[in-house]
Amino acid sequence: MLLLPTERKRFGARALLGAIYLFLIVGAVTMVWPFLMMLSGSLAGRFDYDDHSPVLRSVWTPEGRFLRVLSSFHPTFPRDLFPDAPPAWGAWGTVAADPAARLWAHGWLEGLRDPATHAAWRAMATDYADFNRSYDPRNSICAYDEREVAPYVREVFEAQTDHQGPEVALEALNRSWAIRYNSFHAIRFRAQARAPLHYPDWDWPSDDPKTALWQDFKVHCRAGAQPYTRTRPWLLAPRWERFRAERDLPPALFPGDPSDPAWRTFVETAYPRRLLRVDVAAPGVRTAWTRHLRTVCRTPEGYAALTGRPAPSTLAALPVPEYENSALWRGFVATLPAEALRPDSAEAAWQRFLRSRYADFAALNAVYRDAHGRPFAATDWREIPIPLAQAYAITFDEAGWGLLLRDMTANYRTVCDVLFLRGRAWWNTLVLVALTIVATLTVNPLAAYALSRFRLRHTEAILLFLLATMAFPAAVTAIPGFLLIRELGLLNTFAALVLPTVANGLSIFVLKGFFDALPRELYEAATIDGAGEWQIFRHITLPMTTPILAVNALNAFIAAYNSWEWALLVCQRQSHWTLSVWLYQMSRTFAGTPWVTLAGFVLISIPTAAVFLLCQRVILRGIVLPSMK
Repeated sequence: MLLLPTERKRFGARALLGAIYLFLIVGAVTMVWPFLMMLSGSLAGRFDYDDHSPVLRSVWTPEGRFLRVLSSFHPTFPRDLFPDAPPAWGAWGTVAADPAARLWAHGWLEGLRDPATHAAWRAMATDYADFNRSYDPRNSICAYDEREVAPYVREVFEAQTDHQGPEVALEALNRSWAIRYNSFHAIRFRAQARAPLHYPDWDWPSDDPKTALWQDFKVHCRAGAQPYTRTRPWLLAPRWERFRAERDLPPALFPGDPSDPAWRTFVETAYPRRLLRVDVAAPGVRTAWTRHLRTVCRTPEGYAALTGRPAPSTLAALPVPEYENSALWRGFVATLPAEALRPDSAEAAWQRFLRSRYADFAALNAVYRDAHGRPFAATDWREIPIPLAQAYAITFDEAGWGLLLRDMTANYRTVCDVLFLRGRAWWNTLVLVALTIVATLTVNPLAAYALSRFRLRHTEAILLFLLATMAFPAAVTAIPGFLLIRELGLLNTFAALVLPTVANGLSIFVLKGFFDALPRELYEAATIDGAGEWQIFRHITLPMTTPILAVNALNAFIAAYNSWEWALLVCQRQSHWTLSVWLYQMSRTFAGTPWVTLAGFVLISIPTAAVFLLCQRVILRGIVLPSMK
């Protein structure tokens, strides 16, 4: 104690104690604060990852929650949903840093609080949900979450292989897709998600199994009770607006005016042909189709060779297809005038849906309201946009907290799937840590005891050699160590992980110094009593050195538990990988979503923190006693 009880009543003593406690509190905060930052980062997403706060804004502000849930649906700010947003908004980091974001989100929340506007938006969201679920998924886009891909694909292929296990399912996937994946978590749909849906001559490949699964995945993503989902129709209006801007034409109120020459040119040259349907009854279509077949295929045999179908008796006998996913059909469509084509975009399908649901414009205008809560006054079905923004607002209002918690816990679900459901990852780590601790508490104390107990001629040289091993970084010794392990035939074994760390020069040096400080009289008394050297080591030396042995065991545990470079070098088979190796691989797989990696760091650090908390008294004794000696 620094102060006696009688001295603590003085003002100066109390001020000193207050300063000491304040210093300790500040020190404790500086130790806890980084962990709280890492914990909040592991719960973050695209919107609030850069908050750098122990409490995310999405938890304590509804505006932040509105934007955070929206970011969970879209990798970048969805300008097509909210064209009134500031033009600088793109990446979610930019949105989060803009002070106007809170005011903008507050405006949408105010609309939800108005009963009339809320009821109108709810009706619009219901219409959109019914339309979206019935719309062709091939003409939809999906802002998918990479964390959801692996569970879905694994479930599909496990069902195809009668649930024989993830390994069998992965092999079935590799055979089906003619590709090699080492893990389901390496699967991405990036090429499919970035498909050029706006290209006139592009269509989905008809013989690609991954593309077929992508279409099923989009259907899976739009299933559920919420009106707004990740999968939504691909809109043609932005493409039409860019077409007019490229030709310096004034903006159009809406696409689809047959009397507009620009629209005719757009349909004939720039409209995606997979969204066009041929009016087979239009004049001249039949003749144009036969002429196109004779130009491209020339003969019935040529048609069969080009399409893989049976050869017809004559080319003129082939019916005109309204739509066909083939280069032959797309080339034919390019020769037709706009009068013979029927656009079939999402907007056109939405207009047909509205006609089937509402008797007239009066019935629709009585229900619908715009983003500002004003009633509609539509006189043309083309004036009614697809209510994506209203559908999201209602989804947030009804399931905002649930979606937020789901997005936060998705990081930990992904980490548990990657690290803890790997079959042998936990077992490999447990075995490695156990073998390392046993070897460390066997070899190092024996070597230190021999150097301390017996006066060897070259004790100083041996100690110098042991300390010299600390002068070389691990990267320098990795190559010769790997070559030695390979020559011994120990690659992909636990021996390759344990043997190089059995003897530690610093541990032996510290243990020898601790053994030297023990009273020599104890050894002399034990020898007089007839105790052997092993009995002396076991019953006298080890019990008196428990604290320092505990520190050595803790160091061995940390080194084995956190080691991934050496483990990845000498054990390249995934069946021998430990949790640290899987965490390293996961950090590379999810490099674009660092909040997932932070969740892995949090979970991985729990065993280490638990060991420190449970063994802190023994650890402190091991640290303090050697210094007192």
